[in-house]
Amino acid sequence: MPKGQDQPGSHEAAVPPSIDNPRSIRALAHPARLAVIQALATGDELTSTQCAELTGLSPSATAYHLKFLERYGFAETAPPRPDRRERPWRATGQRAQFYLDGSTPAGASAAAAVAAAYIDTTRAVALEFAEGEHAEPEEWRNADLNNADLWLTAEEFRRVVEELGAVLEPYRGRALGGDHPVGSRRVRVMNVVVPYPRARPGPATGRRSMLREAIEEAGGYSKLASQVAAEDPDLA
Repeated sequence: MPKGQDQPGSHEAAVPPSIDNPRSIRALAHPARLAVIQALATGDELTSTQCAELTGLSPSATAYHLKFLERYGFAETAPPRPDRRERPWRATGQRAQFYLDGSTPAGASAAAAVAAAYIDTTRAVALEFAEGEHAEPEEWRNADLNNADLWLTAEEFRRVVEELGAVLEPYRGRALGGDHPVGSRRVRVMNVVVPYPRARPGPATGRRSMLREAIEEAGGYSKLASQVAAEDPDLA
């Protein structure tokens, strides 16, 4: 089950990184690392100190997370600034691909952690907008915050996923911090197209039971830091 995280437009042509190790994927769902990714996703070049100011982390913690993100192709060092006091960082401009095998407990746990992380960050963006919508210019009000429960066949389910993706595709290549239309602003769009769990008599079994156990084991993505550190200090 491939998943991706959009980044700003590419600085150099490169092969997009692929991450298929469940522990590595879960480590990337660390809330601090997601905060750094979001800070760099504006397209700006930021030092670890500037990232710390935006994310509420300490500069030393931010520097550590930046090096981790560099290791997995999410961040890279930018050209030095004239004062050369602290090196800036930038997003790599690549669309990282996560390959999650949900048929195993480790894969299901990784999928649950990543999904929870991105849903939570999107929820925070949506709530912040909703609270301040009254102060927005008229043309930026009335954001689309709705949902629909549909009865679909498996073929229709796949078609909906493909068609929603096709609507967004023309806009994916724009660099959030540079080459974009005048008057544009950063907009979060999140597609969630998932079937309801199958109703089963008696105790839950099979995949559904396994996924529930994986989610409970993960304890929510905000608790992953200590868990990952205990499993593999190199991923902490």
